[in-house]
Amino acid sequence: MYRQEEPEINIDKLIARLKSMFGFLGKDGDGKGKGIGPTFLFGALSVILLLWLATGIFTVQPGEQAALKLLGQYSSTKGTGLQWWWPSPIGARDVVRIDEVRTIEVGIRGDTPVLSESIMITGDTNIVDVQLLVQYDIKNLKNYLYKVVSPDGSTLKDAIESSLRQVVGSGPIDDVLTDKKEDVQMATKGKLQSILDKYEAGIRIREVKLLNVFAPEQVKDAFDDVVRAREDKERIVNLAEAYKEDILPKA
Repeated sequence: MYRQEEPEINIDKLIARLKSMFGFLGKDGDGKGKGIGPTFLFGALSVILLLWLATGIFTVQPGEQAALKLLGQYSSTKGTGLQWWWPSPIGARDVVRIDEVRTIEVGIRGDTPVLSESIMITGDTNIVDVQLLVQYDIKNLKNYLYKVVSPDGSTLKDAIESSLRQVVGSGPIDDVLTDKKEDVQMATKGKLQSILDKYEAGIRIREVKLLNVFAPEQVKDAFDDVVRAREDKERIVNLAEAYKEDILPKA
């Protein structure tokens, strides 16, 4: 996420420079100072005000939005183009790329498993190790920035874990180990989006993907045997069907 920082103005340095630029207005012909007069003060303050107002000009690039705050409170959201808003300390702005597809992993970080996140209990009281990847983007910048704390950190991760545990816990272990992974992904995506919408997190879930699903090591061999047996059964059925289609026409 990109946030555009507000430019800062050093007022003391600016006044010192203005004095050096306009100081001649406060002197007579022999170079003796008369002091700073109203004309100088008005001119200096006008320049300072204009320079301060100019710092409120900014550009929102394609794919970005700017959330604007006035006196610390959200005011509005601006889209692509040249924009102006009250500079600091009256106003503030957060310019964020909203079309960027972000990712978060649960149960794994890179190549390192995180068992505290990935170990789950299935509906038939088996234990399974599930590693998940979620892709998302921002659908409501105001909510994303100001409604919840850490929207794409702990809030999102906790919502993902909760959704996945509900789905995994509602069905048998075979659903996540073998033939119903797609159903698990879709159900998790739906529950996750529902939770985030309830939080008003401003996040849209684009994809939920099961990266790795393992039976625990102590029972892994037994589950692998089950999977191999199922694959062998399907292969035999396919061979039988092929044989049937080949023999019947000849008969």
